[in-house]
Amino acid sequence: MDQASPQQDDGANLRWLFIDLNAFFASVEQQMNPEWRGKPLIVRPAESEYTGAIAASYESRPYGIRTGTRVSEARQMCPDLIVAEARPDVYVEVHKKIMAEIDRHVPVWKVGSIDECSCELIGSERQEANAVALARRIQAGIIKNVGECLRSSIGLAPSRFLAKTACGMKKPDGLTILRANELPGSILHLPLSTYPGIGSRMRERLAAAGVTDTAGLWDMGAKQARAVWNSIEGERIWRGLHGLDSEPTPEKPPASISHSHVLAAQMRTPEKARAVARRLMVKCGARLRRMGLTGAVVSLHLDMGPKGARRGWDTAGLTCAVAPTQDTFALLAALDSLWRRVEPEFEAGRLSYVGVGVHKLKPSGAFETDLFDSGPDQGGTARSLKLSQALDALNRRYGKDTVSIGPNAGLPDYIGAKIAFTRIPDAEDFWE
Repeated sequence: MDQASPQQDDGANLRWLFIDLNAFFASVEQQMNPEWRGKPLIVRPAESEYTGAIAASYESRPYGIRTGTRVSEARQMCPDLIVAEARPDVYVEVHKKIMAEIDRHVPVWKVGSIDECSCELIGSERQEANAVALARRIQAGIIKNVGECLRSSIGLAPSRFLAKTACGMKKPDGLTILRANELPGSILHLPLSTYPGIGSRMRERLAAAGVTDTAGLWDMGAKQARAVWNSIEGERIWRGLHGLDSEPTPEKPPASISHSHVLAAQMRTPEKARAVARRLMVKCGARLRRMGLTGAVVSLHLDMGPKGARRGWDTAGLTCAVAPTQDTFALLAALDSLWRRVEPEFEAGRLSYVGVGVHKLKPSGAFETDLFDSGPDQGGTARSLKLSQALDALNRRYGKDTVSIGPNAGLPDYIGAKIAFTRIPDAEDFWE
């Protein structure tokens, strides 16, 4: 990474710019629906009053509504609340436009999630006056060229860790600077919960080590931090807090893929929940083939609400091993076997969440096959695998569910295509 020359060093050592889009999903909905601008609004992931908001506009915050607030409770807190249904494909498209706009001003170094990214500053960009001007150009460019409702906050700091920390200190429309020559004084007032990667469990571990505030965290040694975290991540956070960067964590190939769905009230029957589970597994199969992977374990997870006096589980998590495959029909057969195991416990109305997954992933052909059994894929020649690939091609060309496996009546449009914290759906996720 380039270092600023002595002539450019102003003591602040601003090497990173981190940007976060404020209340992103809610802001996109207000941008797309002008009549919703300036009004309290939440976005929910499914048509259910019992799910939690995945975004809350700033106009809803005075009512006490936050991300995660249950929809039914949010309506009570704000009778005029607008409740929008999540549209992942729209959010991904706006995300791409925002990243392109940022890239016009400074190269995007890494996309952290759908609403945030980091950019490395080089040369004269590291001088504070220039870094601030760059940040303001980015904020103004997003509003002008992507949408006036898409406000953002930016952090400038010597390390990516501190830049992300700074970014969250002033919202919306914030610009916060943490300078190297003012550390640690400028951050000593921050609680440990402010810092990325320090959740409630880690704060408990830090407290057990005698660290309860930023001063204590700053005074730790790098080796001590590594011991408390029981991993190199502790040393990375310690270095970041001191304005130092570490080598990026190597990207690991996925060990599993999964899809899940919160069930709307009308979908909370065993028959309809099974249809949702099967549709999610179809998406898993399509992703496996697109990624050139096979899986050797299938999982099913169900939430069934509070357990009363009658028999039943709060949750069910089951797995079964399969011969390595990327064939949708083989995956569905394994899912059906899991479903039959848990089916006796079902009670209509209690099912609230369905999740499926495929685990122990390896590239196609990487599994060692039995001499006398080539597995369900038969080395890529199985008729059902060929059929699965043909369905992929038809749905890619003519649109999602042009041809489906089993009835799809009543299933949500965006089933399984949610935006996870660290994963932005590919365009293919919306037709698979």
